[in-house]
Parts: sequence; C-alpha cells; structure tokens
Amino acid sequence: MTETPAEGGPTSQPTEQGWQAVVEDMAATAEAYRDRGWTTLELHPGDSVLVDSEFRTGLDVVLPGDEYEDLEALAADASFTDVDVFQAAADTTTYLLVVEKDPDSETAVFVPAYYDTASSAEKLDTIRESGELRLFCRRLNDDYVEFVHENVAPFLPEQPNA
Repeated sequence: MTETPAEGGPTSQPTEQGWQAVVEDMAATAEAYRDRGWTTLELHPGDSVLVDSEFRTGLDVVLPGDEYEDLEALAADASFTDVDVFQAAADTTTYLLVVEKDPDSETAVFVPAYYDTASSAEKLDTIRESGELRLFCRRLNDDYVEFVHENVAPFLPEQPNA
C-alpha cells in the first residue's frame, strides 16, 4: 500500500532496523545505569518529529499514556540538569538517544527519537539560530514535559560547509 504523506508531514519514517538499533541501545545503556544504582525510565515514543510552530519549536515525541504519567511523576521530583545525546544517521533520517539526567538523585530518562533531516532544513536553521532545543515529551492531549537544552549541536546533524 502506497500513500502520499500528508502535506507538511514527515516524508520518511525510521527504518525498522534503524529504530530497533536505537531501542536496543537504549535498553543496554539504561541497564548500565541501573547497574550503577540509578533510577531509570525508558520511553517508547509512537511518533517523533521536529516542529516549528506558534505552539512549539523543537523535538516533539508522543508517548503512551502510562509512560507519560511515569515521566511526569519523575520530572516533578527531579531536576534534570545534564544530558547525553547519542546520534546516528541513515539516509535522510537522524536517530537520537537522549539521556536526560539528574545527577543528584541519580535519575535518568531515556528518550529515543528520530526526525527526517531532508525535510527539516528550515526547522534545523531555526533551532541553530535560537541556540536552544526544546524536547517535548507529550501525550496526545498535548500535556507535555519539556526539557530545554542550550547546546543544540549534539541533537543536530553537521552542517555541510560549516
């Protein structure tokens, strides 16, 4: 079945192999944190996209309700002041594993994500120019937990001729 993507929507989806690799890396990395005594939360977004609208600019991931509630509860008690970002690219898809960390409480949230690099040039430029990337972890009713990052480079592909 072939369908035309919605106007303005992502033009490519992650490959099953690429996405599975990110999820497997997340599980292994989270296990290493748990072995060191950290509290961890692994998220499994149903969708992930770069957004630039009047409502949100940044990386938007949609979570299942139960995972969102777990994240909301953790975020209420933690101060996520550190982040690790692991990035890989395949064709026009950029894959990320974002590890939001609260070193004081030894709590880590693992957010796998992806976005279509080819169709996101303007959004990537907006993020670079603002010097800030916001990661919105939300559920379908638009409730969200937001992580703000002033170092955008780990989230974005290298610019050609940069």
